[in-house]
Amino acid sequence: MPEYISNAKFYFEADGLTEILIQKISGMQMKMTVAGGDAPIGVTKDGKTQTQATIGGVECSEITIECVATSDSKQLLEWYNKCHAEALSGGKAEGRKSRKAAKISIYDGDGEEKIQYELTDIFPTSYGTGDFTAGSGDLLTESVTIGFTYFERKK
Repeated sequence: MPEYISNAKFYFEADGLTEILIQKISGMQMKMTVAGGDAPIGVTKDGKTQTQATIGGVECSEITIECVATSDSKQLLEWYNKCHAEALSGGKAEGRKSRKAAKISIYDGDGEEKIQYELTDIFPTSYGTGDFTAGSGDLLTESVTIGFTYFERKK
């Protein structure tokens, strides 16, 4: 009988980003695009149409990481700023050399890593904070959307 794993115990780490208090990760997805599959590609004798579906490529979604704002989570905004051009610096950015490798680990109830995903060539595409509300008892949150070129399940 298979062991069922909860999605509640997980850990995200990327090169140099290891102490961020994460609430939620969402959106990790890959899909193949199909070329020529939605319409006939030609007509043969007696007016018979021919179709062919061919793999056109692979599209990766972006993942969104939501975390509690702490002194450690400042690293996310610093990484974002390093990767994107600054208006005052004439468009200089370190986006290509600031890409990272990442890992998402999911643990069972005993704290043993049971599932692991590795993401390749990650980079931040957007950064934001939660709402600021006077008198609120909510914790301040930050979110960063991350693009990637590939992911693989290792465990």
